[in-house]
Amino acid sequence: MIFKEPKNCHSLEEVRNVIDNIDEHIISLFAERHKYVEEIVRFKNDKDAVIAQERKEQVILDRKNWAAEKGLNADTFEKIYTLLIDSNIKHELELLKLKNI
Repeated sequence: MIFKEPKNCHSLEEVRNVIDNIDEHIISLFAERHKYVEEIVRFKNDKDAVIAQERKEQVILDRKNWAAEKGLNADTFEKIYTLLIDSNIKHELELLKLKNI
């Protein structure tokens, strides 16, 4: 998806509209990501595999670094991905329970 350059916006409303469009695109990407989160449970057989603490820590660190490389607040993205992954783990554990019934 191609968005207008910020410097080419001519009003507050135009900037807000582009931000809204970007946010909608981000949410669509999170929805796509979620499909993979649900699918990964097929390859996990126990709680430790779902939690995967080392993987969790590495993913959060990588996203934090990616944010910093893009000039974003790394701590904010660390919090975002911690929340996201914790939510994914909770959902995966629920799916694992259903899988093992």
